[in-house]
Amino acid sequence: MYQLVRLAQLIGLNALPGFGFLALRWSGGTILALYWIENLLGSLLVAARIDLHRRLTHKRGHYVPQKATTVAISSGSRKKIVSTMLSGFMWIAFVFTLAEGVFLGVLIANLPESEAIDFNSLRFGVRIVAALLATGFLLDLIGIRERPFFWIHRITNAMLSRVFVLFFVVYLGVGALVFFDAPRVGLLVFVALKTFIDIASELPESETGEAPQWQLAIAALFGPKRKAKFAEFARQANKEYGTYSPDDEQQMEVA
Repeated sequence: MYQLVRLAQLIGLNALPGFGFLALRWSGGTILALYWIENLLGSLLVAARIDLHRRLTHKRGHYVPQKATTVAISSGSRKKIVSTMLSGFMWIAFVFTLAEGVFLGVLIANLPESEAIDFNSLRFGVRIVAALLATGFLLDLIGIRERPFFWIHRITNAMLSRVFVLFFVVYLGVGALVFFDAPRVGLLVFVALKTFIDIASELPESETGEAPQWQLAIAALFGPKRKAKFAEFARQANKEYGTYSPDDEQQMEVA
């Protein structure tokens, strides 16, 4: 039931801009502004999920050993100072989102009048997006104390992927506007990439550091050697770059 409601929420979030763009004739500026607001609100709600999950579960994955001083973790008679996944997420998500806002403002200011923001349409879209995001947030609060760290790990990575894609597309949009006078190129690319990322975030993912089966199935289309090479690449990347580990599910004692 949970997965069905989450899937319906994602379909709604991705269908709204497409419906507005194709059926309601919303301008490119309206769609881009709506996506940016969705990213901002989504990042705030993901940060709230991370903080609540950390406070309620104290899972090891939330605490990242660093020189930064944020939280003291007790380990027997020793204490070490660590940073948290929340602080890392907020730095990345909000710095990139604010930067996106600056470049998006430049892009929208240079759009032709026909593609300028329609604030009536934008307000309507924001209301629906906010309602869908709030529904997802309230749904995730149910049983959050029992949810594994792997759950919040996936949500965090999916949100950061959306932030990075919008950042890339805003740059692409500026380039398309300057060199080709085709701002909708960037918009169409973003719609496709964001929809793919949202769908991928709900697909099964391995908790062992191995590549998910659906990724291996795609790699297998290019032959068994490519599949084996991709599997090894994913294994090494997960090991070297500090992604999810089963040890992250351990409970930590926070001083």
